[in-house]
Amino acid sequence: MTRWVLGTFTLLVYAMVYLPIALVVITSFNQDTITTLPIEHLDTRWYAELFQDTKTLQSLWTSLQVGIVSTTVATALGLLSALAIVRHNFRGKSLFMLLTVMPMLAPGIIMGVSLLLFARYIGFQTGFVAVLLGHVLLSLPYCTFILISSLARFDRSLEEAARGLGAGELSVLWRVTLPGIMPGIIGAALFAFTISIGEFVVSFFLTSAGTTTLPIRIYSIVKVGITPEINAVSTLILVATLLLSATALSLTWSKRN
Repeated sequence: MTRWVLGTFTLLVYAMVYLPIALVVITSFNQDTITTLPIEHLDTRWYAELFQDTKTLQSLWTSLQVGIVSTTVATALGLLSALAIVRHNFRGKSLFMLLTVMPMLAPGIIMGVSLLLFARYIGFQTGFVAVLLGHVLLSLPYCTFILISSLARFDRSLEEAARGLGAGELSVLWRVTLPGIMPGIIGAALFAFTISIGEFVVSFFLTSAGTTTLPIRIYSIVKVGITPEINAVSTLILVATLLLSATALSLTWSKRN
């Protein structure tokens, strides 16, 4: 009886989470403007209209720019942080790790408001750069801890062998360490990009009139009315997120198999 109740409860929870997502994907192929079921005619009309919407495409380009740059910066900083944590003991190490993990634990609304107030306090203008820095802050903890895991599993005897053959520290890092943890680096970068491309709350507080990311664009359209075009955008973001997340997970865990 207990197993039956727990199994039923689990199915209900999964249904509440995934059925709305499935509804979005299905109704994105609805030929009519009504986004409810049943669907009488399946069509890709809304995907075609989506790629003709210049404002949505511009917001997508902005999100891609922010995502690529923030991913590069967060991955590089995460690598440096992971090297410092794994390879060195220094005063304040525990505090450093606590501060690193804080953006993962703090609610998005708190992060957005605090970053906005801090930007105004120091006289920093909101816009592309502010959104970029906010995304770097959100992605950095994930990159750091993924790379900490990769470095912890890395066989350091390879580095010692390279040093014994006369390689310098930079050469060891570039030719031995980085290739050895490359799956972790790629996984961290993909996680960072996934976080950036779908981030709304922090972007909403730090954006300006000339900088509109795709999630903010979707929010502005939804306020007017929900159309299958929104479902088409959401479906494309969902597919991209699933692909990136699956790739990141497979690369992160590849060395354990």
